[in-house]
Amino acid sequence: FIATNGKELSALKALGDRSYFEFNLVKSKQPYKLGDVMVTLKNADMKRNRYTIELVADDKKVEKKDKSLNEPVQFYMSKYRQPCEIVVNQVSKDRIVGYLSQPKVLAPRTATQTASNQ
Repeated sequence: FIATNGKELSALKALGDRSYFEFNLVKSKQPYKLGDVMVTLKNADMKRNRYTIELVADDKKVEKKDKSLNEPVQFYMSKYRQPCEIVVNQVSKDRIVGYLSQPKVLAPRTATQTASNQ
């Protein structure tokens, strides 16, 4: 389920199965720390409600180009079993507003735990 406004985001937070980090990101050269990831806004197209961001997660840099409003951008991190998700609810001139959703359950670390879960 994707929250498109503050009320819906509050309802998702109340479920408690994921961590939510709201952001108001301005275009800049410096990355913004959001939960466990670094995000840089590269471009925001207000007319078409599209944006381009650069993500740095697990020391890997990925550019997500021409994403739409309320389109979930999913990516995996080594410490989570489920994908993390960035959703942007508002695109304005050189600014995006939205949230990052990360699972609260961490993936097991040791080989013995991994073998017993299968």
